[in-house]
Amino acid sequence: MKLSFKRVMFMCFLIFTFLSINANAQEGKLSGGVSHEIPSWFKESFLDIKEDIDEAKAKNRHYMIFMDLDACPYCAKMLKDNFLQQNKTSDFIKKYFDVVEINVKGSREVTWDENTTLSEKELASKLEIQYSPTILFFDDKKEIVLRVNGYRSPEDFKLILEYIQGEYYKNMNLMEYANKIDKQTLYTFKDNDMFKNIKDLSKIKTPLAIIFEDGSCTQCDYFHDKVLKNKDVKSELKKFTAIRLDANSTEEIIDVDGNKTTPKEWAQKINLDYRPGVLLYDDKKLITTVDALLYSFHFKEILRYVSGKYYEQYPRSYLDYLKVREAELLKQGININIAE
Repeated sequence: MKLSFKRVMFMCFLIFTFLSINANAQEGKLSGGVSHEIPSWFKESFLDIKEDIDEAKAKNRHYMIFMDLDACPYCAKMLKDNFLQQNKTSDFIKKYFDVVEINVKGSREVTWDENTTLSEKELASKLEIQYSPTILFFDDKKEIVLRVNGYRSPEDFKLILEYIQGEYYKNMNLMEYANKIDKQTLYTFKDNDMFKNIKDLSKIKTPLAIIFEDGSCTQCDYFHDKVLKNKDVKSELKKFTAIRLDANSTEEIIDVDGNKTTPKEWAQKINLDYRPGVLLYDDKKLITTVDALLYSFHFKEILRYVSGKYYEQYPRSYLDYLKVREAELLKQGININIAE
């Protein structure tokens, strides 16, 4: 049967439409995951925490758990910069610490105490782990004395290690210890058109982002030069009133609750030891704190989690929101790079 020109064109239109729909339906790709190796000198453990701590104590060493996740770019960077490279930080760890690795999604059994045995994944849930890596430091009484969220530079991590090695946690928190140390000036404050100079934070009606920086900040240049210049981050941050504070300043301000304070007092009160540390508020309520390195995609999404009030739908954790959000974007054909 001979087809008319109109019929041929109509069939071509249907084929083109079908191909376009299927092309648009193609899922996006998730990239940026980085595989990492665990240093060979980490302790070989049966994951009996009490036994491990007793063994460390017998050798006059401290005990550290490195909680990681497969394909985690922050874990890979933390291991590379602080554990695998030959530097003062890695040398210090090898000399004074026993380190055990636990995978937050793993299935190995961990004897947490004499009454509790859990899988690695169950332990991560019990401890409400929100970051990978998360590093736990213990005293000889089997108590967690410090929890470090996410990546730290070698300079910052060395200070933390010295805080533990000297057992300063017995008398002061990490912020108090850090304020006693003469730290090198590594960072000069950078201007940003989105930052507002407001001293009374109690009157702000919009979602609020309070960014704490100081001159010893090792990650602030990256935060300004990469994260805050990302177009998606800028778009989300515009929904906030963004205030940048010098964490060492003694200038009087009014906090969100209407109390007189200073940035230095505020940061020390909440023990905010990471720079740039970010407090995210909505309706004058602190929703979440960013106290670790986040690449652009994750920082953009944590801003959206707050400004879009998704914390009401996912109150337990930002990670619950993130899992759904990633699937949603990939289904829409949007590519995600978690390491940019």
